[in-house]
Amino acid sequence: MNGKINHCSTFNLDSSETIAYNNPLFPAYVRYNFLSSYPDYSAVSHWHKDLEFIVIKKGSMTYNVNGELIDLSEGSGIMVNSRQLHYGFSSEHKECEFICILLSPELLSVNDWFYQNYVEPVTENSFYPYLYLSEEKWKHSIIEKLDKLYTVFTTQSEQGIPYFALINQFLSIMNLLYENLDVKSQGTTKSSNELTTLKNMITYIDEHYTQRLTLEHIALSGACCKSRCSLLFKKYLRETPMIYITKLRLRKSLSALIDSDKSITEIAYEHGFSGASYYCETFRKYYRTSPLKYRQLHST
Repeated sequence: MNGKINHCSTFNLDSSETIAYNNPLFPAYVRYNFLSSYPDYSAVSHWHKDLEFIVIKKGSMTYNVNGELIDLSEGSGIMVNSRQLHYGFSSEHKECEFICILLSPELLSVNDWFYQNYVEPVTENSFYPYLYLSEEKWKHSIIEKLDKLYTVFTTQSEQGIPYFALINQFLSIMNLLYENLDVKSQGTTKSSNELTTLKNMITYIDEHYTQRLTLEHIALSGACCKSRCSLLFKKYLRETPMIYITKLRLRKSLSALIDSDKSITEIAYEHGFSGASYYCETFRKYYRTSPLKYRQLHST
């Protein structure tokens, strides 16, 4: 089991998040994670081209997909489709252990014809922003395949990770999705323009979080007014823009805490906080410990 999370992220030209894959040359992310590793037991909202699969192993959490809340309990899971805004959290601050698997559709790009006719009808279908994985036979089969994929990826042989086996499991999962979803239906979402605006603002925050940001700055990046900016954050992320910024700054600061010997003051200023005192106060509020104790606990 690997509970360490890569806390750094960058963005692509389409404003989607760049995934820190296990192997930078192979687009697959497979980890065993703990919800307590995130500020306030809540990940930062993000999106990417990769399909995201979550399987709950212990505890429970809630997943927010485009503003819709889905409760996940032990044994259940979720598939978040390509380019959907999402994050997991626990409003009760309870621990949750889960497998997180991100797989790029490009792994199945045999040729353009196959990709357009058998992959994109699933990944580009806005009728299915997510799929709740339950005890229903075919959905439970996906969970079993995800468990096997996790085992395959984390149990390496002398020859290394068996990539063929991983792709085989992914192909089998995609086959189940293609056969059981109504891939001929292409849903339309009234909120697509709102989500585009919100994504633009989130991208702006990620690119400027080290600077002093105001509500006006954020609203301008989304070409909207301040009240609409706040409304969209509340509607889809269920938090204010300023709280989102605070959580992002904290998350970004974790790598510096764990992987460098910089002082708390340096880390605070480098990540947009007004000083070490405020950084420590905010860190304790969301992590229930001090930055120094967090460093001692997680540094290797």
